[in-house]
Parts: sequence; C-alpha cells; structure tokens
Amino acid sequence: MKVDLAQSFEEQKRMKEELKRDEERMELEFKKRMMEKFQEDERLEQMNAQKRRMKELEYKREIERLWQEKLQVYRAQREEELKEREKAKVEELRKEEVVRAERERLLRENADLLEKYYPKAAAIEKTKYATSKTKFAQA
Repeated sequence: MKVDLAQSFEEQKRMKEELKRDEERMELEFKKRMMEKFQEDERLEQMNAQKRRMKELEYKREIERLWQEKLQVYRAQREEELKEREKAKVEELRKEEVVRAERERLLRENADLLEKYYPKAAAIEKTKYATSKTKFAQA
C-alpha cells in the first residue's frame, strides 16, 4: 500500500509536471500567435497608412489639377470680357467720331442758315468750319 501510495504520488507529480509543461507550451504558443497577429496588424496598419497617404496625395493632385483648370477658364473668361469691353470702347469711339463728323458736316452745310438765327454762335462756327472746310478741301 505504501508502494501504491508512492507510485500514485509519483504519477500525480509526473502528471502535474506534464500539465505545467503543457501550460507553458500553450502559453508560449499563445504568446507567439499573438505577437504574429500584432505584427501582421502593424504591417496592415502601415500598409493602410501608406495607402491613406497615397490617396491624400492623389486627392491633392486632383484638387490642384481642378483648380488650375478652373483658373484657366476664369482667366480665359476675363480675357474675353476685356476684349469685348475694348471692342465696345472702339465701337463707341467710332460712333462718336461719326456723330462728330456728321455734326460738323451739317453745321458747315447750314452755317448761313444758322447765322440768321444765332448770329454770334454761327460766326464762331462759320470761322471754325471755314478753316475746317479748307482742310477738308486740301485732303
């Protein structure tokens, strides 16, 4: 019986050591798997961060491209607007010149008639346009 008890004690001791070794092996295996998982997560996180940075750069390039496009359209519109204003200004000057020339022609043609109604103004206009008449005749 003492032998059985000693044998039983030794077997329990051996089983306890075996359980301890199994627990240590399981702990090491668990820790190893967790480290591998964390490393993989870190690697994925780095890839995601890199992808995110690349996407941000891509977005920034696209924003810059769109801004340059919009700026180009705006500048073209402004240039067209300035050309239109210049055309309108030239046209207005041309119209003013036509009106002035026509006014002068009418005053020259009707200077004698105007002299009857506005003697002082007509005299000024007559002398003014008499000199103009000689200039036109010479041209």
